[in-house]
Amino acid sequence: MIRFAAAAILGAYLASCTSPGIDLPDGESAVTQVTGGRSGADRDPEVSADGKTLLYASSSFGGDLDLFVKEIGSNTAVRLTTREGNERFPKFNPTAPRQVAFCADWSGEWQVYVMEDYERSPDRIVQVSDAGSHNIHPSWSPDGRTLVWCSTEDLGSGDWMLAVRELSASRTRVLEGVDGLLPEWSPQGDTIAFQRMRRRDGWFGSIWTLRYEAGQVRDLRAVFSSDDWAAINPSWSPDGRRLVFATVAQSRARAGVLHESDDVWTVGADGSFPARLTTSPASDGMPCWASDGRVYFVSSRGGSERIWSLVPRAPGAP
Repeated sequence: MIRFAAAAILGAYLASCTSPGIDLPDGESAVTQVTGGRSGADRDPEVSADGKTLLYASSSFGGDLDLFVKEIGSNTAVRLTTREGNERFPKFNPTAPRQVAFCADWSGEWQVYVMEDYERSPDRIVQVSDAGSHNIHPSWSPDGRTLVWCSTEDLGSGDWMLAVRELSASRTRVLEGVDGLLPEWSPQGDTIAFQRMRRRDGWFGSIWTLRYEAGQVRDLRAVFSSDDWAAINPSWSPDGRRLVFATVAQSRARAGVLHESDDVWTVGADGSFPARLTTSPASDGMPCWASDGRVYFVSSRGGSERIWSLVPRAPGAP
């Protein structure tokens, strides 16, 4: 999870199920299992603006990761992609909810694509990133007109930059001087959160934000970091006031494990009230915050990587 999971720091019926909330004795909120099964893995949860639909990547039906969509609470999922290769990091357009951005390695490079209508024509897909580099993890602006993603010329180098593309203008702008990964546009404004790698600390990541105004980067801020462990995969609360993220090498139960995340945390967009949400000895990560207040995340607590959810406690609550 430090390099490409600095990207992993990178209709079909699923054997998915919901489980009753589980209250853990160490203070973790009740958790609910959202997807199920023993084969493969589910990753990259994304919830629609109305909180009813889950979009995610899954390898449950083969070695590749394909995109699936399901109504939350249902045991049936629809497979959206069937091409050879992997698809990751799907995102609903906030103003055109049937339009989905994602990235795929179909060409040998990771590129960003837009599926015009996942319900009526999931095969109608357009590439929106430029060939010659790897581009992953798209995120929509609140008006649904612009995408931000991260880009590199060499997956092994660790050198990632943020890029912004105005879809109507078909022009990509690299944000000069801003190295970063896994950007997330705030649903409430012009602020982008992202993961920035600290090379002097063994590539540990920290959470940063910036404001993107009229093509310019402003107000670059470090929101959360540690000298001893990584903070990765930021995602916004619906009101844009808080962030949820995952940690690596923070949990004593997973001391020395650097290739996958350990727990899910929240923090105010101003860096206030950091709070740990999950305390399981399993790997918990890839969080997203839904409009109904639930946080969805990937966990191995059931034996394989599946999607779970919980309702976070209010900041400062015991």
